Amino acid sequence: MIYVGIDWSDEDHKVYLTDDSEKRLDAFVILHTPEGVSELFARVEKFAKSVDDVLFAVEKPSGLLVSAILDRGFTLYPINPKAVDRYRDRFKVSGKKDDFFDARVLANILRTDRHIHKPLIPDSPVCRNLKILTRQYESLSRLKRRVMNQIISTLKDYYPVALELFGKIDQPITIDFLKRFPTAEKFSKLTISQIKNFLKKHHYPGVEKKADELFQLAKTPHFQVEEFVVESRSLYLSTLLTQLKNLMNALTTFEHEIEKILSQHPDKDIFLSLPGSGNLTSAKLIAEFGDDRDRYKKVGAVQAVAGSCPVTRQSGKYRNVYFRKACIKPFRNATNQFAFNSIKNSQWAKDRYKKYVDSGKKKTHALRCLSNAWLEVIFAMWKNRSTYDEQKHLKIVKEQFQGEISPSFLTC
Repeated sequence: MIYVGIDWSDEDHKVYLTDDSEKRLDAFVILHTPEGVSELFARVEKFAKSVDDVLFAVEKPSGLLVSAILDRGFTLYPINPKAVDRYRDRFKVSGKKDDFFDARVLANILRTDRHIHKPLIPDSPVCRNLKILTRQYESLSRLKRRVMNQIISTLKDYYPVALELFGKIDQPITIDFLKRFPTAEKFSKLTISQIKNFLKKHHYPGVEKKADELFQLAKTPHFQVEEFVVESRSLYLSTLLTQLKNLMNALTTFEHEIEKILSQHPDKDIFLSLPGSGNLTSAKLIAEFGDDRDRYKKVGAVQAVAGSCPVTRQSGKYRNVYFRKACIKPFRNATNQFAFNSIKNSQWAKDRYKKYVDSGKKKTHALRCLSNAWLEVIFAMWKNRSTYDEQKHLKIVKEQFQGEISPSFLTC
């Protein structure tokens, strides 16, 4: 066998080749270009009779280089960077590090321990598309929250009464109102008829009552702010409002696209059957679980990857349980989001969450425990390709635990 370790970077990649005798066959640098990838394959194939004789190891499990290797028919193992860091000490304890050395470590990980690592099996294009869309959606959502926080902070600095106008910042009527009346002075000069016309234009329910409320706010005394502060703050506010509106439109576009792609995935009915799991949450769960039913041998592997189960450290009489930090964060967010939604849509989830809280857990801890419990259910559904049945689930829970808390419940 030929083992190829690649230390990945943006512009070029360090490559190290070895065989079962740990002999250095080759070591070179390729550019991150189509020509560089062609050079990689040409030099590797000098030592191999077929693609089956070559195993690649990289730290980054995605990207153009990874796609090219898989498209060529080679087997590729993604190695966690933390694992690579631990393996370095097998070769050098001095802490010395360089890129070729990392490539050598990656190659030798496969030579000695590939049985404890799993080769990368790509998901279907539909599933990979969902993963890209849902993760980009989350990134845009975080950006939107940051912009909203900046808007709130800006308004507090010169126009605090604006925070009392409408219930939410991220809605068209609030954005349009603040764009038209970006200062307390302009707001205070509004007449009742102008306010009514604005509300009617935006089809606001209960125009008379809301108009009177806004008019009273307009006539209350406001903070006296220096003119140059008002001008600069209002200019910044206008910029932030434009960003917020663009982000809201972008998120709507992403939601439509995610719904369209979700309808093409064969597992959509499985995840949509979960209580409280809409299109967006279902798409996130499908993207994180993937298509390969052999990826996770047991539910504990899923719970570890999703970060819902704790980490136990034990040595002699010493034993502590810690929050699991090392996990796939989008997976954790998706399961927590679903668990939160399920509390309103599943009596079992509501009761279980209440028991967690009553046992003394904080609400965030209780929610994580609930998502850990849900993963046991979802994993079985995903493995068996079956939809959710609340009554069947409750019957199984009752038979197993007679309505009591399970042994794993208290150690979650």
